[in-house]
Amino acid sequence: MGRLRVVGVRVERAPGRVAAAISLGYDGGVVIGRADRPAAETQIAQVAGEAALDAIRQVAPGQTRWVLEQIAVQALLAGQAVVAHVLLETEGSPEHLIGSALSRSGPLEDAAAEAVVNAVERRLGWFVKN
Repeated sequence: MGRLRVVGVRVERAPGRVAAAISLGYDGGVVIGRADRPAAETQIAQVAGEAALDAIRQVAPGQTRWVLEQIAVQALLAGQAVVAHVLLETEGSPEHLIGSALSRSGPLEDAAAEAVVNAVERRLGWFVKN
């Protein structure tokens, strides 16, 4: 499996609604995940994380279930840290995967997508190899 990477982030805002499309580079191609739901401006990072996970589901094995539990944002001296908590459910017990990304000055939705990829990449690679 090639390394997942965020290659595009698009967010559309409407009053009371947010839609996100996240493009992930994977094995020489691109998969696009989408999320669209009623949301406040403060929930854009969460919606972007959901869209990133939607893209990941397209390359993940069918016996896995990926759930974005939470996106948290923490202010640091270097910028905003975005932490993603992803729950992976397989035939065994659930696993809690944590990933993070730093947003120095860019939009939080970019960092949210990166944090989700950071959380799942190693585990996803194991599933694809085995």
